[in-house]
Amino acid sequence: MIDDMSIEGMAEVIKAILDDCLQNENINTAESSKTLSFSTTKGRTGEVALVGHSMGGYIVLAFAEKYHEYLKAFGFFHSTAYADNEEKKTARRKGIEFINQRGAFEFLKNITPNLFSPKTKDERPRLIDEFISGLNNFSSTALVSYYMAMMQRPDRTSILKKAIVPVLFIIGEQDNAVPLTDSLQQCHLPEKSYIHILRQSGHLGMLEEADISNHILKNFLLEIYS
Repeated sequence: MIDDMSIEGMAEVIKAILDDCLQNENINTAESSKTLSFSTTKGRTGEVALVGHSMGGYIVLAFAEKYHEYLKAFGFFHSTAYADNEEKKTARRKGIEFINQRGAFEFLKNITPNLFSPKTKDERPRLIDEFISGLNNFSSTALVSYYMAMMQRPDRTSILKKAIVPVLFIIGEQDNAVPLTDSLQQCHLPEKSYIHILRQSGHLGMLEEADISNHILKNFLLEIYS
């Protein structure tokens, strides 16, 4: 964990990583984590493509708000520029209470199946089980910090409205965490949007429709860097 676990604090970490990469002539390929991925060309700001999944998308927006000069493009993978509404905040508070009482893994084990589409749950239960088994390294402290950060983030739709670089939207048609209607309401806001809807995915399209997701990301990067 870092000292500042706010969305803005995590955006500062991304900036520090990018600054290190941009100074290193050997780095010119995609770098990734669980929630963020980026590509750069050698040693230049203004040449970064930053894409975030879910909470990673919130971090991308916070980064774009403060360091837009770094960006050649940015994108959202099952994410949103809207702040949490009261219903969502209430659900997160209940989640925090559950985590504090029963631990991070028990919480994640309970909520994770609903992040997948009905089709995935019916036809690929092993995929869900394997994904859940990889979540046992989350600490309760870290997970609570993530939830607090997401609850406290502001609405950043204004960043989309001001965006002059290409913005990618990858949307899960059956996403319960970021509803399709919310995504469709904001994907027209940037000057130039690339919009893709994963018809068989919930909130985890990179697993549910992995080949299609990789194809979308690859083509987006090829186009903006061509």
